[in-house]
Amino acid sequence: MDVPAKHYATAQDWTRLQAVIMRLYLDEDKTLEEVKSYMEEHHEFTTTISMYKKKLAGWNAFKNLRPDEVLQILYLKKHRDAAQKPSVFFIRGRQVDHDGLLVYLSRNLSILAKLKAGATPSPEAVRDVSCRSPLNQSTLVARSRSPMSLCPTPTVRCNRLLPTSEDMFRALPIYLERCFETGLWSWSESSCWNTRGRHGPAGLLSSILDRCITAGLSTARQVEPSALRQALDAPFAMLIRVFRNSPPILIPKLLSTAMHLDRIGRGEIRGLLLQFCRDLTIAMYGRDHQLARFWRSLVSISHPDQQDAIERVLTLCVSEYDKRLGPAHSLTAEAYLKYFDAVERVKDPRMQLQSLQQRLSNIDNKLTGRSLCGLLKLEHALAACKSSLELGRLNEAEDALSRLESGSLAARDESFRCVWLGYVQCLKGDFATAEGFYKESVLAARRTGSRDCVLEALFQLETFLIHTGKPLEAERIRTERFRLLRKLGSLVWVDQEDILGLEDRTSGPIVTMIHIGSGASSTQWRPSASAEVAEFATASSFVL
Repeated sequence: MDVPAKHYATAQDWTRLQAVIMRLYLDEDKTLEEVKSYMEEHHEFTTTISMYKKKLAGWNAFKNLRPDEVLQILYLKKHRDAAQKPSVFFIRGRQVDHDGLLVYLSRNLSILAKLKAGATPSPEAVRDVSCRSPLNQSTLVARSRSPMSLCPTPTVRCNRLLPTSEDMFRALPIYLERCFETGLWSWSESSCWNTRGRHGPAGLLSSILDRCITAGLSTARQVEPSALRQALDAPFAMLIRVFRNSPPILIPKLLSTAMHLDRIGRGEIRGLLLQFCRDLTIAMYGRDHQLARFWRSLVSISHPDQQDAIERVLTLCVSEYDKRLGPAHSLTAEAYLKYFDAVERVKDPRMQLQSLQQRLSNIDNKLTGRSLCGLLKLEHALAACKSSLELGRLNEAEDALSRLESGSLAARDESFRCVWLGYVQCLKGDFATAEGFYKESVLAARRTGSRDCVLEALFQLETFLIHTGKPLEAERIRTERFRLLRKLGSLVWVDQEDILGLEDRTSGPIVTMIHIGSGASSTQWRPSASAEVAEFATASSFVL
């Protein structure tokens, strides 16, 4: 009997299963032999130990400490001890185990000699090592300040999760699996949608989250409280509608937006958004539903640790969609883009380029969709632009973005590209050309038909005019932006679904306007309010 030849892993297999391998090796602390056996048994993934070592090194997936990294930890520890600050250390975002660090130092005393001699860590170690104060400083035990006595063992190891986090990562796969298996989500070769609302809920969710970003940008310019409340009321109200008919991209989009709000300095809106998701799922499904358990667990994690939890969740979503639909599927590509926006965007541009190149190699223009392909290419061009900017190569940075055909991009993405082209021209000192690009960004935003997109483009133009010493023109743009902000009414949703069991309606598409938490006469905004008012009319009587 002939034994079938082994099928060794291809480059596509490595990309498709990267998240699984990283989880087994780093998060579950398996040896390479255990990872190899698991992958062969569960994924028919065959390769050699030496290939695992090569790939993990390329992914910066190092489990063992390296001398320069430990030296950088000791330098950081020395300076923070001088300031009487307790510390927790991280290497490439993963928390360093205190006991393991002490064992390493006891076996490599030359590191202490290098510290005493003033040796300099490598640039890579300086970049990859970070630290911050532990969460519960009052519970830390004071220790001597010698390099051997580093910070006390943290409550959470880098490869272990709190019980609440473990519950979250148990609940999420069950939720995703049930949505697929019960028929709530349906899919074709290139699309995945909610069977009750098809693609509509995902589009509505995008509008909701755009409005949250609008509110975040508006508060940076001290907008009137009533306008801010109006901007937040509408999207939070419509989340009720979305959660009743949840699209497959729900969790990745919400978490990516939460991280974006953090980046623009609107952490309080981010917190309210996550808390509202928790309150909403509990009210709709009860505390024991998988989706409610997920949001309860996520919100219960302290803010400093939510970044790591969100990164893990987004990685899991990409892996689950990849496993079920394939890497070229539109849902997988969109989930990856949300992961990229929340996680990869803050990394070194060279690492961004590597990640995007791997994803682009799996893309099929016929399956993935033109707009998603265009956005992936834009992100790749932007990473190349940032990499060139770091090296001071302004012309190469401009070329990276200019080579993209604007016709291949959605209007929203073209607006984003123009903003970056304007920024590069600012660096080159050509403010006239830069202003032209910022104004083109506004024009592209207007083509989207989204007031929220226009408001963001106007914000960028206003900031540019302030920077270049044109306060009167900036004030004119600000006035236009505030006038447009005040015109933002309730979001509307058009479909045929039976709403609230009401039968006395006209036939045809129904427009539902939901108001929650506050009204024109409200003095406070109540994000946890759950009462809703629905108004019905034929679609033809509204101007959308």
